[in-house]
Amino acid sequence: MKLAITTAMTLAAFAAAPAFAQDTGFYGTIGYGNYSADDADLGAVQLRGGYNFSEFLGAEVEGAIGIADESTTIAGVSANVELENSYGAYAVGRIPFSEKADVFGRVGYVSTEIKASAGGVSASADDDAAALGLGGNYYFAPNQGFRLGYTHLDYDDSVDVIDVAYVLKF
Repeated sequence: MKLAITTAMTLAAFAAAPAFAQDTGFYGTIGYGNYSADDADLGAVQLRGGYNFSEFLGAEVEGAIGIADESTTIAGVSANVELENSYGAYAVGRIPFSEKADVFGRVGYVSTEIKASAGGVSASADDDAAALGLGGNYYFAPNQGFRLGYTHLDYDDSVDVIDVAYVLKF
Protein backbone atom coordinates (compact mmCIF):
# COMPACT_ATOMS: atom_id res chain seq x y z
CA MET A 1 0.00 0.00 0.00
CA LYS A 2 2.91 2.36 0.73
CA LEU A 3 4.19 1.74 -2.80
CA ALA A 4 0.79 2.64 -4.25
CA ILE A 5 0.64 5.89 -2.27
CA THR A 6 4.23 6.82 -3.22
CA THR A 7 3.53 6.07 -6.88
CA ALA A 8 0.32 8.13 -6.83
CA MET A 9 2.16 11.09 -5.28
CA THR A 10 4.90 10.83 -7.93
CA LEU A 11 2.32 10.79 -10.70
CA ALA A 12 0.64 13.86 -9.19
CA ALA A 13 4.00 15.65 -9.26
CA PHE A 14 4.32 14.89 -12.97
CA ALA A 15 0.89 16.43 -13.53
CA ALA A 16 2.01 19.67 -11.90
CA ALA A 17 5.02 19.98 -14.23
CA PRO A 18 4.39 21.65 -17.58
CA ALA A 19 4.48 19.30 -20.55
CA PHE A 20 6.99 20.20 -23.24
CA ALA A 21 5.34 18.45 -26.19
CA GLN A 22 1.64 18.01 -25.60
CA ASP A 23 0.28 14.56 -26.42
CA THR A 24 -3.11 14.86 -24.79
CA GLY A 25 -6.53 13.45 -25.47
CA PHE A 26 -8.61 10.30 -25.46
CA TYR A 27 -7.44 6.85 -26.50
CA GLY A 28 -8.85 3.34 -26.56
CA THR A 29 -7.38 -0.15 -26.77
CA ILE A 30 -8.62 -3.63 -27.58
CA GLY A 31 -6.48 -6.65 -26.91
CA TYR A 32 -5.86 -9.99 -25.28
CA GLY A 33 -4.72 -10.52 -21.70
CA ASN A 34 -3.35 -13.69 -20.12
CA TYR A 35 -4.26 -13.87 -16.41
CA SER A 36 -1.79 -16.20 -14.71
CA ALA A 37 -2.34 -17.51 -11.17
CA ASP A 38 -0.81 -20.47 -9.32
CA ASP A 39 -3.43 -22.94 -10.54
CA ALA A 40 -4.55 -21.60 -13.93
CA ASP A 41 -3.82 -19.44 -16.96
CA LEU A 42 -6.97 -17.67 -18.14
CA GLY A 43 -7.44 -15.57 -21.27
CA ALA A 44 -9.58 -12.48 -21.73
CA VAL A 45 -10.51 -9.81 -24.25
CA GLN A 46 -9.60 -6.45 -22.73
CA LEU A 47 -11.03 -3.02 -23.56
CA ARG A 48 -9.55 0.22 -22.23
CA GLY A 49 -10.47 3.84 -22.44
CA GLY A 50 -8.12 6.54 -21.28
CA TYR A 51 -7.29 10.21 -21.30
CA ASN A 52 -3.83 11.78 -21.34
CA PHE A 53 -3.95 14.99 -19.31
CA SER A 54 -0.40 15.83 -20.37
CA GLU A 55 2.54 14.18 -22.09
CA PHE A 56 3.40 12.49 -18.78
CA LEU A 57 0.13 11.80 -16.92
CA GLY A 58 -3.16 10.13 -17.73
CA ALA A 59 -5.92 7.92 -16.39
CA GLU A 60 -7.61 4.84 -17.80
CA VAL A 61 -10.42 2.40 -17.11
CA GLU A 62 -10.26 -1.22 -18.15
CA GLY A 63 -12.73 -4.05 -18.60
CA ALA A 64 -12.03 -7.70 -19.44
CA ILE A 65 -14.29 -10.62 -20.31
CA GLY A 66 -12.90 -14.16 -20.09
CA ILE A 67 -12.65 -16.19 -23.30
CA ALA A 68 -10.13 -18.95 -22.46
CA ASP A 69 -10.68 -21.14 -19.40
CA GLU A 70 -8.56 -23.96 -18.01
CA SER A 71 -9.05 -27.35 -16.46
CA THR A 72 -7.00 -27.86 -13.34
CA THR A 73 -6.92 -29.90 -10.15
CA ILE A 74 -8.03 -28.17 -6.95
CA ALA A 75 -7.67 -30.18 -3.71
CA GLY A 76 -7.47 -33.40 -5.74
CA VAL A 77 -10.64 -32.68 -7.75
CA SER A 78 -10.62 -31.88 -11.48
CA ALA A 79 -12.23 -28.48 -12.02
CA ASN A 80 -12.83 -26.02 -14.82
CA VAL A 81 -11.80 -22.43 -13.96
CA GLU A 82 -12.80 -19.36 -15.96
CA LEU A 83 -12.49 -15.61 -15.70
CA GLU A 84 -15.97 -14.10 -15.74
CA ASN A 85 -14.90 -10.44 -15.78
CA SER A 86 -12.43 -7.94 -14.42
CA TYR A 87 -12.75 -4.14 -14.13
CA GLY A 88 -10.24 -1.55 -13.03
CA ALA A 89 -9.26 2.11 -12.91
CA TYR A 90 -5.68 3.40 -13.08
CA ALA A 91 -3.51 6.49 -12.87
CA VAL A 92 -0.92 6.29 -15.65
CA GLY A 93 2.52 7.92 -15.83
CA ARG A 94 4.38 8.01 -19.16
CA ILE A 95 7.90 8.67 -20.36
CA PRO A 96 8.04 9.35 -24.12
CA PHE A 97 11.16 8.29 -26.04
CA SER A 98 10.05 9.67 -29.37
CA GLU A 99 6.87 10.49 -31.24
CA LYS A 100 6.56 6.75 -31.94
CA ALA A 101 7.35 5.13 -28.58
CA ASP A 102 6.80 5.53 -24.85
CA VAL A 103 6.94 3.49 -21.67
CA PHE A 104 4.34 3.71 -18.92
CA GLY A 105 3.70 2.76 -15.34
CA ARG A 106 0.27 2.50 -13.81
CA VAL A 107 -1.25 2.08 -10.38
CA GLY A 108 -4.89 1.33 -9.72
CA TYR A 109 -7.62 -0.79 -8.25
CA VAL A 110 -9.36 -3.81 -9.82
CA SER A 111 -12.33 -6.06 -9.18
CA THR A 112 -12.30 -9.58 -10.65
CA GLU A 113 -14.84 -12.42 -10.72
CA ILE A 114 -13.75 -16.03 -11.29
CA LYS A 115 -15.97 -19.08 -11.68
CA ALA A 116 -15.03 -22.72 -10.98
CA SER A 117 -17.09 -25.83 -11.72
CA ALA A 118 -16.54 -29.48 -10.88
CA GLY A 119 -18.86 -32.49 -10.86
CA GLY A 120 -21.92 -30.47 -11.86
CA VAL A 121 -21.41 -27.94 -9.06
CA SER A 122 -20.19 -24.42 -9.74
CA ALA A 123 -19.14 -21.53 -7.56
CA SER A 124 -17.96 -18.03 -8.26
CA ALA A 125 -15.90 -15.61 -6.25
CA ASP A 126 -15.09 -11.96 -6.67
CA ASP A 127 -12.44 -9.88 -5.01
CA ASP A 128 -10.88 -6.42 -5.19
CA ALA A 129 -7.17 -5.66 -5.18
CA ALA A 130 -4.51 -3.04 -5.77
CA ALA A 131 -2.85 -3.25 -9.18
CA LEU A 132 0.59 -2.14 -10.35
CA GLY A 133 1.78 -2.35 -13.94
CA LEU A 134 4.26 -1.27 -16.58
CA GLY A 135 4.59 -1.50 -20.33
CA GLY A 136 5.20 0.31 -23.56
CA ASN A 137 3.47 1.68 -26.64
CA TYR A 138 4.77 1.78 -30.20
CA TYR A 139 2.91 3.95 -32.75
CA PHE A 140 3.17 2.91 -36.40
CA ALA A 141 0.93 5.84 -37.41
CA PRO A 142 0.19 9.17 -35.67
CA ASN A 143 -2.96 7.83 -33.98
CA GLN A 144 -2.50 4.02 -34.12
CA GLY A 145 -0.16 1.66 -32.36
CA PHE A 146 0.45 -1.44 -30.30
CA ARG A 147 0.75 -1.83 -26.55
CA LEU A 148 2.53 -4.50 -24.51
CA GLY A 149 1.95 -4.52 -20.76
CA TYR A 150 2.39 -6.37 -17.50
CA THR A 151 0.14 -5.85 -14.46
CA HIS A 152 0.42 -7.44 -11.02
CA LEU A 153 -2.91 -7.84 -9.21
CA ASP A 154 -2.28 -8.04 -5.46
CA TYR A 155 -4.87 -10.61 -4.35
CA ASP A 156 -4.18 -13.15 -1.55
CA ASP A 157 -3.03 -15.44 -4.39
CA SER A 158 -1.48 -12.88 -6.72
CA VAL A 159 -2.37 -12.76 -10.39
CA ASP A 160 -0.01 -11.59 -13.13
CA VAL A 161 -1.45 -10.27 -16.39
CA ILE A 162 0.47 -9.96 -19.63
CA ASP A 163 -1.42 -8.21 -22.42
CA VAL A 164 -1.00 -7.07 -25.98
CA ALA A 165 -3.39 -4.56 -27.54
CA TYR A 166 -4.14 -2.33 -30.51
CA VAL A 167 -4.18 1.39 -29.54
CA LEU A 168 -6.26 4.10 -31.21
CA LYS A 169 -5.90 7.79 -30.26
CA PHE A 170 -8.96 9.99 -30.82
